[in-house]
Amino acid sequence: MPVTQKSLSGFYQELKRRKVIRVGLAYAVVAWVLVEIGSVLFPALLLPDWSVRLLIAFVIVGFPVALLLAWAVELTPEGPKADQGAQRETPDALPVAGQPAREEGFRSIAVLPLLNMSNDPENEYFSDGMAEEVLNRLCKLPQLTVASRTSSFSFKGKNLDLRTVAERLGVDVILEGSVRRSGDRVRITAQLIDGHSDRHLWSETYERDLKDVFSVQDEIAQNIVQTLQLSLTPKQQRAIQTRYATEDVEAYDFYLRGRDYVYRGNFEQGLRMFDQAIARDPGYAQAWSGAADAHSWICQWGVRTPEHLAKADECSRHALGLAPDLAQAHASRGLALVVNSRYEEAEAEFKQAIELDPQLFDGYYYAGRALFAQGKHRQAAGMFRQASAIRPDDVAAATLYQTAIEAYGTPEEVREAAEHCIEVTERHMALHPDDALALSRGACALVAAGEIARGLEWAEKAYAINHKICAYNVACAFVRAGNTDRALDVLAEHASWSNMDRSWIEKDVDWQSVRDHPRFRAILDSLD
Repeated sequence: MPVTQKSLSGFYQELKRRKVIRVGLAYAVVAWVLVEIGSVLFPALLLPDWSVRLLIAFVIVGFPVALLLAWAVELTPEGPKADQGAQRETPDALPVAGQPAREEGFRSIAVLPLLNMSNDPENEYFSDGMAEEVLNRLCKLPQLTVASRTSSFSFKGKNLDLRTVAERLGVDVILEGSVRRSGDRVRITAQLIDGHSDRHLWSETYERDLKDVFSVQDEIAQNIVQTLQLSLTPKQQRAIQTRYATEDVEAYDFYLRGRDYVYRGNFEQGLRMFDQAIARDPGYAQAWSGAADAHSWICQWGVRTPEHLAKADECSRHALGLAPDLAQAHASRGLALVVNSRYEEAEAEFKQAIELDPQLFDGYYYAGRALFAQGKHRQAAGMFRQASAIRPDDVAAATLYQTAIEAYGTPEEVREAAEHCIEVTERHMALHPDDALALSRGACALVAAGEIARGLEWAEKAYAINHKICAYNVACAFVRAGNTDRALDVLAEHASWSNMDRSWIEKDVDWQSVRDHPRFRAILDSLD
């Protein structure tokens, strides 16, 4: 295997973790002192001349022995133990939700929605947007595991103590605060709390003009980094700073409104907000990226029309033209290419997005979907695994990893993936009991794990909550359970109002048992 900069860096980090470098330096200092003392005392004690040379020889021979012991043995409060090695993910391993593998010194954090202290309750989107902006910055740091927006925002409006919140989210520290907006002024308070002891680690209040909110977000992120004593590379330092923002406060306001609508599933209204932001500032790359995503999501979750397909393509190209080194713009471009069935081009965009931002969830997740639609299940599983490592609490990534690995994995690997998916879903449903989409995904995992009765119970419950958003997954759960007629009924109903992706269904291993069924073939033909 060739020696690369990455491998050398990894070896250096392992030397640091095992304290080999520290032991080597300490040994050298002690050895030097001993030799100096020996050279003075030995002649005074009338010891032969060769005794000093013998001491030097012992010191030299002992040096590699000390390094080997430092590498192999770990000193713990219970005494010396063989070093077990740093926790690392194996190529096909999945992180445990809420307990991600991380190196020594890494921390996990949740950013709670900032409390809206403004007189106008309609400003809720603005305070939520402030919290999300900080969360997105922290997500760019591999040193931190950050609870997803979906998880942390589930505690909005709930009067729970922070220790309980930290325990439920599986994080070490919590950022909370408030926003008061009045005219062109904004007052933002932020405080970092130790989730285990409820101790304040840092707090600050910012009184600024509204146009200075980006600098406030930068300062909050920097203060968190300093408080947690994270060491950043120059690239990571740049990653958490504001880029491609707008100087038009109203354009930013529309952008935040657009994201708020999109998170609530109202893609059409979100799209109108992004369009308003673009009208205010045609050079606002993030607004173009948001508009592209909205058009793409409408095609994925609603009706795929030629107009939306064309606009997804146009807006994503425009975003990329304005911000060629913005990872999110490449991810948006890739998603637009996926809905237009241009998979190979999409793969290239996702690859570029990941190179620019290795912590970008969307880059891995949508790359996985593009690969899956082409039947490249092994590569897709790798992407979904990476997405799960970044967001251990994401049900979609865990579910699709499990589905992809069924195409090539061993029964044991499939079972472990299904159990992991069930665990992630159960944790998510504890926070979001009415999330039909997550419930339907968990239903498929339960059936795959052999818990058929419970899986079908989840499927029926999800269908009753919101059949339109989860019909496809419900159909998959039924066909997995052997209830072919019910599965095809739901699939046909879904096909009657939604332009489903035929290539996805053809590559989905859930439908393996009915590939040649006349009704299944007829449904596929209706999608042409």
